[in-house]
Amino acid sequence: MNNKIFRSIKFLFLLGVLLHTSCSNEELQIAEESSAEKLNETSILGRVLKSSEITVSANGDDGNKPINTLDGNLNTRWSSLGKTGKYITYDLGKKMQVNDISIAWFKGNQRRSFFQVAIGNTTSSLVTVLNKKSDGTSGATNSLVKYEFPDTEGRYVRIRGFGNSSNDWNSIAEVKISANDIGTGGQNSSNAVNIPAKIQAESYTKQQGVRVENTSDSGGGKNVGYIDTGDYLEYEINVPTTKNYDFEFRVASLNKTIKFDVLSNGNKLSSISKETTNGWQNWVTTKKAIRLNKGKQTLRILATSGGWNINWLNIKEGNSNPGNSSSPAVVLGGLKNWKLNGYSGTFRRGATNNGLSYVDKTPNLINFSNPDWFYTDGTWTYFKAYTGNPTSSGSGNPRSELRELTANGNANIYWDGTTNKEHKMKWRVRVDQLPQSGKVCFGQIHDKTDKFDDVIRIQCQGKAYQKTGNVTFRINGYVTEVLEGGGKSVGSLTLGKELYLELTYKNSVVKLYELNNNGNRIRTIFTSKKAAAKENYFKAGCYLQSVKGKKSKNSEDFGLVAIRELKVFH
Repeated sequence: MNNKIFRSIKFLFLLGVLLHTSCSNEELQIAEESSAEKLNETSILGRVLKSSEITVSANGDDGNKPINTLDGNLNTRWSSLGKTGKYITYDLGKKMQVNDISIAWFKGNQRRSFFQVAIGNTTSSLVTVLNKKSDGTSGATNSLVKYEFPDTEGRYVRIRGFGNSSNDWNSIAEVKISANDIGTGGQNSSNAVNIPAKIQAESYTKQQGVRVENTSDSGGGKNVGYIDTGDYLEYEINVPTTKNYDFEFRVASLNKTIKFDVLSNGNKLSSISKETTNGWQNWVTTKKAIRLNKGKQTLRILATSGGWNINWLNIKEGNSNPGNSSSPAVVLGGLKNWKLNGYSGTFRRGATNNGLSYVDKTPNLINFSNPDWFYTDGTWTYFKAYTGNPTSSGSGNPRSELRELTANGNANIYWDGTTNKEHKMKWRVRVDQLPQSGKVCFGQIHDKTDKFDDVIRIQCQGKAYQKTGNVTFRINGYVTEVLEGGGKSVGSLTLGKELYLELTYKNSVVKLYELNNNGNRIRTIFTSKKAAAKENYFKAGCYLQSVKGKKSKNSEDFGLVAIRELKVFH
């Protein structure tokens, strides 16, 4: 039995013997079984589609027909043999906004099944939104398991099968699809709350894992509780102007520090941490200034630790404007001597160039932010680039990246690396996500000439779509690929962990140092052989590698780099 369901049963039992006014996430310690699909998730605007609303077909079966996946019976199934090219397709009858899919796999408690989910308006324009081809299912349950992905518009939902851990069969017992009619949910919702506004926590449009209960806070009503790590609440909001807003969160906890992230359309805006209030109904208000971009969006409160309650959130007008608030550029010191190589247009993954045009120098950088390639949480500035985004004529790899300018920002800068004057860039940087190639560059020295081009690229190499764990720390570019016959590994780095680095060029030698928190050199990571490049400039951000000419495979197919300090010295 799922931990949350068990708590619910025990709660009802205890209610008859004592007065219970709040919920505890830590009072019960039982082993959670594998039925994660029973975790309560509710979408007020969405609904699970009835089998009568769906037409199903497949490109093969062994007599166990596709319709069996919609009969509500876990003892029937669709089966088709083959590790490639086998799929089952669900026609929703019209274009809808698809929220998630639940799948029960035949013999799901005995083996792992490998699959992808794709959605499109036609069967020839399907885009992968969920990729479980490599890691597969848990192999722990026969029951329905819910799989989430960004809300995606489309009429057709296809599950592509790649066999299982025992053989090449693809066998699905049951499928449930949750979707909204277009215009009734997600960013198209006419029910979006106009900001500024006070929002009751229980007025979510979607949630995972929580429960609503009576509150003894002033004003009465309900609060949301039973929050565990990974649970979330979502609200559709409409923001009138890009600027900082003053957020207030009404929270309580018995004995745990309250921790959660605030996200907009999947991009993290801020992290909140508040010490325990020493009681499930001992309420306090914690405040944070958070920058919001103009337009309709999905605001998510994501628990990064469990054991707390929330009663409401209040989004107020901020006192600052984009010119003096925490825009991405302001967070990095103004960026007067940098230009952003980025994009313009509306991001539409799967469209030609993902719907974007490449921009060599983003105008009005001091005020600029965009949640699809350049944004901030007030501490870190994030650089994001999807596979398939456009790029400059000299490179096939997309980037969201800063290029050094002269000190006044009026022109490109070119400095000589062959003299005894040391040129250096210091930056605090974090790599958070890898694209399909598993490769991202986050710092460079470029030369104007084709001979040297990228004198050095500081990058990492891991698995496709990796976002946690260790990856290989790599030095590429002229100083290794030409002078040493190939790229060079210099250790490992941990995704999501801050690095403080210094890149220098002097007397034709490039060096990379690790710094301590005070900015002092503590380790030499790399020293090059001599490379006599004379027209150089620094670059920093997110520059994808080895994705030239490739299209985005799924919603996780991007690189994400965060920087919170960036300085150059000449």
